[in-house]
Amino acid sequence: MREIVLVGTRPSEEVRSLIVSGIRFEEIPGGVLEGRDSLIFTSRYAIVALAQCAQDNPALAQWQEIPSYVIGGSSAKQLQKYGANIAFIGSDAHGSNFAKDLVQLLKGKAPLYMRARHIVSKLNETLLEAHIDLKECIAYANEPLQLDSMLKPESNSILIFTAPSSFIAFKQNFGWDPNYVAVAIGMTTFSAFDPEIMAFVSPTQSIDGCIELARDLAQKIP
Repeated sequence: MREIVLVGTRPSEEVRSLIVSGIRFEEIPGGVLEGRDSLIFTSRYAIVALAQCAQDNPALAQWQEIPSYVIGGSSAKQLQKYGANIAFIGSDAHGSNFAKDLVQLLKGKAPLYMRARHIVSKLNETLLEAHIDLKECIAYANEPLQLDSMLKPESNSILIFTAPSSFIAFKQNFGWDPNYVAVAIGMTTFSAFDPEIMAFVSPTQSIDGCIELARDLAQKIP
């Protein structure tokens, strides 16, 4: 049976994990919330970065009261841990649909998009083109790791990717074996894959959903 490997920034107890990049939280300026009436999150790391900076900066303390618009259930759970004001949770793992929802929901509002330094999705462009008064703040950065070639997964492995940056970091270290099967946590990650790759998208934007799909594929794909 094909081995399942979770490729990303944090380990899982359910399957083999391959950490290909680390997360560096950026310093968030105290005045970033001024004039903002809503927050956008597409990653749990942006939430953690803001929450940690708020502990040392009173000017950020009110972030939990500002309505938050979040792409999926996994990030929503992170917001709940901090007692944040969740206004909207994306209904699926498709970043483009989330952007379309926000265009309607944020009309007349002044949102702040807490994001990674490098992003693949066009969420910011979509909102700006819709004349949303968007402001962006870089909350964290993905830093690729240099890994030993001995860590390269076996040829027929099923690889789960939790972000486009994880796929990029993996390829930088190991290239791509044509016998690999890829599972993406959402459409934004899926869009980063090369067209010739055999790839699937998790029906739910969660690591558990990815693992469940990968196990099903391991049974069905010889």
